Amino acid sequence: MIVAAAGPQTKWGGHLGVRSHFAPVREELGSDAAMPLLGRTLWQAARWSDEVCLVGPPDDPEPYRELAAMREVHFYVASAGRRNEFESTRPVWAPGGTNVLLLGDVWFTDVALATVLAHAGEGFRFFGREQASPVTGSPWGEIFAQSWTDTAEMGRLTEAVRREQDAGHADPTKHGWTMLRLLQDTPLREHVVLRPWWVEINDATDDIDFPEDYSRHPATRGLMEAAACE
Repeated sequence: MIVAAAGPQTKWGGHLGVRSHFAPVREELGSDAAMPLLGRTLWQAARWSDEVCLVGPPDDPEPYRELAAMREVHFYVASAGRRNEFESTRPVWAPGGTNVLLLGDVWFTDVALATVLAHAGEGFRFFGREQASPVTGSPWGEIFAQSWTDTAEMGRLTEAVRREQDAGHADPTKHGWTMLRLLQDTPLREHVVLRPWWVEINDATDDIDFPEDYSRHPATRGLMEAAACE
């Protein structure tokens, strides 16, 4: 299981004085106990798999290395210039095996992770929410995780995403969506999801990219205000 956390953090913009991966979140909905978002994901992943690898950023790897050591998972520093979660994690893909990639800035429910693992091994699968969330308030769809077994085809798709983005045919910020649309053979700028490549997860699981995502999520809502009053 791979946890991808090497992104540039441009959407987060240094909110709270930390990278989004280290923003405090509730361990469970309704709980007062909190931990860093990425620490929680690693803790969850290690409960499901004996082989977890965290992929961290090249510009500031040490906090990620320390977190990986604390959670007793493998650690790999992504090379500079890797554009997306697929390029950054490519050196740690398991050839001939099932690969599960979790995005490191997602708050996962246990049910969501169980859903991911239940479908891993079936071929290419994207796990996410197609539209806005009535649970978290997020106004758009999100991709949370991906699984695949054919690493050669995954490599070809990763390269195709870069080519289509460089040619201006696809949104340069929508890496996962572009790959899904290539698999589906649907227009690269049209929001369509098709089974079996798409597996819907519509609960409190959500991506925390922007400060607004953080403030409205039920696992973070009011958390900083409560901490300030202690």
